[in-house]
Amino acid sequence: MAMEHGEDENERSYIQVIHRKNKRAWFLDGDLVRITHVSRAQGIVILWNCTKSLQMTATLVEFKRKRKRAFTIAETARLLNYHRKSIPRLVKAGMLPPPIGQLPEGRTAFHHLSYYSEDHIWEARNLMAQTHMGRARKDGMITNNKTPTEQELKYAMGEGLIYYVKNNEGRFIPVFSETV
Repeated sequence: MAMEHGEDENERSYIQVIHRKNKRAWFLDGDLVRITHVSRAQGIVILWNCTKSLQMTATLVEFKRKRKRAFTIAETARLLNYHRKSIPRLVKAGMLPPPIGQLPEGRTAFHHLSYYSEDHIWEARNLMAQTHMGRARKDGMITNNKTPTEQELKYAMGEGLIYYVKNNEGRFIPVFSETV
């Protein structure tokens, strides 16, 4: 089995799930919010709306139902199979909207985290899947092997399940299961 940089060649093709403990940043109704206090006994959550620079209070049930996950630029790049330094190029090309920062009005700045919503990532994935990569083909078809499939992206976001099946050559191939 071939080794490159101390890794098995099959290990490079495995999809990594984005796990973050203590998630504090979320998107709620299109605004970036940070959790400042949770009271399970009262059933409320106190949020700081980074986009509008104001404090909000919501019920815990409503917050859990309406919230969308927030991913940093590095996590977004990993989800879309790009390097984090490629994100500004994707923004300039119109594939991704500019990230929403933690500063007032969603501004971004050095040493302040910027986030993308899971909706932004799904829209970018759909746009990238329709974009041809590399030299133009004579038949006009689209070739794009870099963009993850919907199942791969869903799994990497922590929603889907994946199984590995061993083929005749002894390699493990990912098989996605939507019905489990």
